[in-house]
Amino acid sequence: MPKNSQNPGFHYRLASFSYRGYDHVGIEIAGSLIELGAGYEYYKESAGKRDFFKAKHHYTMLDVLEEWDLFTEVFSEITPFYHQAIGEDKKDLPFVYQPAEVKFQPPVIYPNRVLNAGSNYYDHALEMGAEEPIKEGYEPYFFYKGLRHNLIGHGDAIHLTPRSKYVDWEAELAVVIGKYAKNVTADQALDYVAGYTCYNDISARDRMMRQNETFLYDWFSNKGNDTFAPIGPYIVPKKFVKDPQNLSLRCYVSGELMQDTNTNLMVWSVAELISTASSVTTLSPGDIIATGTGSGTGMAKGIKVKHGEIAKVFEHMYAGKSRLLRPGDTVRVEIEDVGSLENTVVE
Repeated sequence: MPKNSQNPGFHYRLASFSYRGYDHVGIEIAGSLIELGAGYEYYKESAGKRDFFKAKHHYTMLDVLEEWDLFTEVFSEITPFYHQAIGEDKKDLPFVYQPAEVKFQPPVIYPNRVLNAGSNYYDHALEMGAEEPIKEGYEPYFFYKGLRHNLIGHGDAIHLTPRSKYVDWEAELAVVIGKYAKNVTADQALDYVAGYTCYNDISARDRMMRQNETFLYDWFSNKGNDTFAPIGPYIVPKKFVKDPQNLSLRCYVSGELMQDTNTNLMVWSVAELISTASSVTTLSPGDIIATGTGSGTGMAKGIKVKHGEIAKVFEHMYAGKSRLLRPGDTVRVEIEDVGSLENTVVE
């Protein structure tokens, strides 16, 4: 394996994608996607490098994340080489692709778990009329989303469900775990992060609560529908994200700016979320933690309420005054330092 030659001046991102029916893991350098296995072997041949690491084909992102420290050394070594090679018009190499010609998949296929933090932004809790978040003496809320049928990639379609007439968006920063983590402290937590990606927690608002039944909240019917977890397209390594607690986060629906918030409005920080989650379950490389959404969701559009007035927001929505997702909409999530995720909405 190569020695660490990390140069923070050369930026790269990781993606899972398919091209003509074949799945690949790629590293995006200077606007081009380089298939990892063939790209590393070509680099070694061109640079006259010899080592005992024989790059295989058909890596998955889970393979990479399981050996994250090892692979980051590879990425740091090949990135300067491909910045120069691509600049010399070597984009016609058979393992170099342009983003417009590939189909992006969820970056991790498939993680062991996708944990979602609920009601984790002060401004979102207020716009929804939820109770005011109190940190002292409390823990963050988490719920699960499914994997194979929930997660979709950049460019895939969000399918509205006939079970709901009120489907909403929630732009979120998602964390990708890079090391096994159990009972880690908040001070240690970011050491277990591989990188960050964009996420959209699509939600069926009218399936959120059940009245006069055994349980009040129905997270499964609200959040667990097929295609309700767009994610990607890239994993940005944590070293390229200056501060996960101070990133602008925006969401556009059919070109209209709906959400314009910042991760500094989280109730529980990224590190605190990881710490709490790891106290419950062992986090594995590739696990996803979606960190919650800020204000600007469709359900609350057009109404201002106080904490504890969630019933008014539901009345507003059922009166047809909210702006929910419709067939033909395009939803775009943009996160500073991380990138953008775009999906269309269909029946």
